[in-house]
Amino acid sequence: MSKLSLPDKTFLEAVLGMSGGYVLDLTNTSLAQLFDELAIDIYEDKYAEYGVSKANRLRTLWKIGSDSEVALTLGTLADYIDAKQAAPGFPGFPDRITDSQIAMIRRIAAEIDGAPFNHMGQTTSADEVSDPTLAIFTTEATVSENKIQIEIHGDIYNHIGQYLATGDYFHAVEESYKLVRGKLREITGNEKASDVFNNSAQNTAHYEALFGKSIPTNAAESDFFRGIGYLHLGVQHLRNEKAHTPATPLEPNLAVHYISLASLAYDLITRYVSEDTIKELEELVLAKRQSYRTAGAFYRDFKDGKWLQSLTVPAKFQSSAVRKVLKTKWLNEADFTQSYDHSNIVLMLLELVVDELTEADLDRLLDLPTKDSYGNDQSAGMRQFLEFVQKEHPDIISQKVKDWLTKEQP
Repeated sequence: MSKLSLPDKTFLEAVLGMSGGYVLDLTNTSLAQLFDELAIDIYEDKYAEYGVSKANRLRTLWKIGSDSEVALTLGTLADYIDAKQAAPGFPGFPDRITDSQIAMIRRIAAEIDGAPFNHMGQTTSADEVSDPTLAIFTTEATVSENKIQIEIHGDIYNHIGQYLATGDYFHAVEESYKLVRGKLREITGNEKASDVFNNSAQNTAHYEALFGKSIPTNAAESDFFRGIGYLHLGVQHLRNEKAHTPATPLEPNLAVHYISLASLAYDLITRYVSEDTIKELEELVLAKRQSYRTAGAFYRDFKDGKWLQSLTVPAKFQSSAVRKVLKTKWLNEADFTQSYDHSNIVLMLLELVVDELTEADLDRLLDLPTKDSYGNDQSAGMRQFLEFVQKEHPDIISQKVKDWLTKEQP
């Protein structure tokens, strides 16, 4: 069973065009031939657990295949995309697949196979991994004397990884700033911070899109919004300077500071999740729960996270910043004293953000009350939920959770 994560599956499904049951432009025959070369009979019955379409067979492989098998197939699909797009006369896939997306597929493959990865689709040597210019980009934030290791926003990192891997720090910085301005344009319709964060009447619409408020509600909030404006103004001018400067070698430490600034600017304008987006997600989950005619059918799918396979979520949900906001909201609102169905929905929502959960979050859930005003226990699905988390992220399972699971074994 592979350790392919939910965000990675969501990304892969979008890039490989799997929503309609297809995989890229592969026919049944070409898909079989592609996997035959990997000694995998994709049309074997065991790969039809989710259905017989090409996409469903690939989803089943992601579930039951080993890490090495899944990594091998992802690498092969990346090679196939590269080869097709380089072929003379190829009209292109319906949705254009970029070099950075291909690099992301290779990164996912390398990570689940346990190999260090340099974001150009190549594994790295031990010497390369110990290189301090690579070690800066980790998934943890630590401080040791005057050296800081921070987590760069995932969207930024995925976009510039290919430049960092080759030491092209000039373009890594330029592209990170370009991405920030592009995101500002996507949200507000304008990429110029000088226009978005000024004092014009149109500013209220921009604030509504960015922060969910047309005007700040107090002086502290006004200063915060203004500070974000100045930060983006800095990005605007620094990016303009890079755009009008010939590409020259950039000292790695300085580049990291520039990129960190871009990461912060990007993060602060992607944290707001509109009520409409939240409502859409919650209604999707509610409808999914109600689609099961029996409790037994639901728990069979819920236990292994199978229900997630057929759920299409809004594109904005792919942002780690958004998922963290939703995780906090849903944890704070978690209530296991109302009814079995309500408890099911609480846990389904948390499975949507399982990659953002921590050991402390799980312990906190176990401490919540579960009995209603009549003394009836209304908690349902917790065992299946924790077993799913244990399968997907065993590193966040505390001793408290392990003891609880042992006690609650059927």
